[in-house]
This record gives sequence, structure tokens and C-alpha cells, in this order.
Amino acid sequence: VRTFIYSFSKVEFPNLTTKFYGLRNFQKVLSRSELPGVIRNTFVWILCSVVLRFSLGFASALLLNGETRRKKSIRLLVLLPWTVPSIVAANTWRWMMQPELGMINHLLRSIGLPSLAQNWLGSALTALGSVLLAYTWSGFPFDMMMILAGMQSIPDDLYESARIDGANTVQLFWHITIPSLKTIIVSVLLLEATNGLNSFDLLYTMTGGGPGGATEILGLLIHRLGFTNFDFGGASALSVLIIAIVVLIALVYGPTQRSA
Repeated sequence: VRTFIYSFSKVEFPNLTTKFYGLRNFQKVLSRSELPGVIRNTFVWILCSVVLRFSLGFASALLLNGETRRKKSIRLLVLLPWTVPSIVAANTWRWMMQPELGMINHLLRSIGLPSLAQNWLGSALTALGSVLLAYTWSGFPFDMMMILAGMQSIPDDLYESARIDGANTVQLFWHITIPSLKTIIVSVLLLEATNGLNSFDLLYTMTGGGPGGATEILGLLIHRLGFTNFDFGGASALSVLIIAIVVLIALVYGPTQRSA
């Protein structure tokens, strides 16, 4: 409620008193010169994170679908990245990508590929992709477990009947597996889109939005406006816009759950 009030107010320090400001906070924040780049970064971040997390999670679920002891053990190992606290994962990946002492560059040099060693988090060309790698690693097990649960709920009788009718593996996948997982697939995609929009801790810890704004997305811009520039009105206005987007996603997500 206070964020909503701030978004339409001029917030004065140090007592945080407010004066009605109308839509001027929204006008100011939408006219900021860096906003187009931030929106572009946010769009790329959401799109790539959804595609990478979902694809890896779906592929892992296909490979690990079954009740053998080996697959159960591997599922537990694959789930581990999701259980690691995000701040621990972020600092671990930041150390691994350190240009001089990091494990990734050390490995590239040790196998005779020193030209591929990069300042992964210090270059505008590689920073966003590097954080996406860490973000995908830490989150794809959630997608895997959601999809795997859906796969295991599909009755075996459907597959047996289709095999008797002469269906091959590809046909089973497209005509039984995918239709049966439709609701779960939509849910996972919407949840991942929301997670991507709300991302903050991994990016803030690994790059802080740098270098030169190359990894700054909307969540980091809100933090910078509010707690670096102390523009609580502008930060609140941008927050309200993101809340509106998330509400729209929720309105799409709700019917998919009722249909399930």
C-alpha cells in the first residue's frame, strides 16, 4: 500500500513525508534515458531464462522418468542446485568466472585453449550470458520435478494401447505425453516468466547490473532508484508497473490451474 502511495507522491526526506504528485513519477521513470536498454535486458533475460530452464528441465525429466534405483539416485543429485541458497550459488559462480584465478579460465588454459579465457562478468558481451548460465543451473531442477511429476501421473494404459495400435516412440511422445502435460507446461512457463521478471539476488551479487548497465534489469533499476538515488517515488512507480505485469500473468495462470 505504501509503495502504491509513494508512486503517486513526492517523497521528502528525512521524514518520508508525501505530497500528491499525480502521474509525474511515472512520466519521469518512463522517460529515463537508460530505460529502453533495461527493458531490452529484461526481455532477453526473461526469454532466455524461460527457454533454457524449461528446455533443460524437460530434457532431464525425459531422461530420468522411471523408477529404477539409478534414476532415483540421479534425480536426487540433479535436484541439489535448486537447494543451494541463491547467495551461495551467486558467489560460487562469481569465483568460478574470475578472470585470473577462476576455475573456468584455468580449465580453458589447462586444455590448451587460452584464447577462450574471458573476463566473463567484466565484459558487456559475456556478462549477461554468464549470469544466465548460473541462473539456469540453479533453477532448472524445479522445472524438471514439475514435469517429471506430470509424466509419472500419465496412466501406462494409454501407452500400452497406443503401442498395440502400432504407435512408435515419437508418436507416443507427441500424441500422449505432450497433450497430457499441457497444463503443467503452461504453468511452468508462466512461473518461470514471473521468476525471471522478479530476478534480483543472483544478478545483484554477480554483476550489480554492470558492466555499464549490460546486465541491469528492471529489478536492479528499482533498487538503484530507491536505495542509491533515493528516488522513492520513481522506484515505487516502476514497482507498481511490474506489479501490474505480474497480476496479468497471474490472471493467465489462474485459469490453467482451474482447468487442471
